[in-house]
This record gives sequence, C-alpha cells and structure tokens, in this order.
Amino acid sequence: MPLFFLFLFVAIAVSACSNPADVSDMVYTVPEKNKVTKTSRYYQNIEVEKVTGGSETSFYTDTKISNTQLKEAIEQSLQAANMQSTSSNSTYHLTAEIADLQQQSFGESPKTEVHIKFTLQNKKTKATVFAETYTNDNFATNKDALRRGKKVEIATERAVQGAIHKLLDRLLM
Repeated sequence: MPLFFLFLFVAIAVSACSNPADVSDMVYTVPEKNKVTKTSRYYQNIEVEKVTGGSETSFYTDTKISNTQLKEAIEQSLQAANMQSTSSNSTYHLTAEIADLQQQSFGESPKTEVHIKFTLQNKKTKATVFAETYTNDNFATNKDALRRGKKVEIATERAVQGAIHKLLDRLLM
C-alpha cells in the first residue's frame, strides 16, 4: 500500500511539471499572399535588436518565455513574411519587451495572457516608427493535452503567437 501512495505522489508531481515553451509553436507564419514583396520598405529590412522581460522556465513553475525564445520566434516569423534582415545593414530595428505574462494554471482550460511591447525604430534617424503593446490571450483544453503543465505550455505558446501575429499585421498595413 505505501508503494501505491509513493507512485501516486510521483504521478501528481510529474503532471504539474512544466516544460519550456517551444519556439516553433510561437512562430506566426504569414499566408503566402500576404508576404511583403521587394517593393515594400520592410522587405528583408528589419533586425530584431533585443528582447527583454522574459524569464526561464524552472521545474516547479509554469512555462515561461525566455528572451532568447521570444527573439527566435519573432525572427522566424519575420523571416516567414520576408521582413527579417539578411545582413546587419537593415534600416529598421525592432525591440520587444514582455511587459506582463499572466497564467491561470488551474481548471480544465488554463488561460494565458501576454502583453508584449514592440518598438520599431529607424536605425539611421533614430525615429520611432511605432511603439505599441499587443495583448493576447489563449487557452488549452483536454483535447490539446491531459497534463496540466502541458496545457499551460500550449496556452502560453498560443498567446505569444497571437501577439506576434498582431505585430506582423501592423507591419503589413
């Protein structure tokens, strides 16, 4: 009987564990018809300079987004839209700051809300093209995963992907 309780304790502990977010699940891929063309001022002309406000996921906390993960997701999203600079001679640089990350980690459908401030500047003139904070929330259900930690991870990845989607929509205006 004590072995059963030990097994039950381990099963509960493992089900609550978190994994780091997966960059590929945060990338937003622009539909082919919406990608920028060579005539756009943003065509291969944006460099992601820095990302702040992130934190690393630990074994006992809900999934967090690190600065490196967010930077990679933004770069891959820009690349998919033909906006990521292929050299250091880009005209624009983009910074991102995770201003807030709120995670509801209980219930059948945990929800994550993220606030990311994006600032696009002209590197030569130092003029700010725009500075906007995009808020996005999303959730995961038992159809996505059974383990609570995995559901929080999925909700977090979807929330970040939605914020990147809003950024790309703004750049494609």
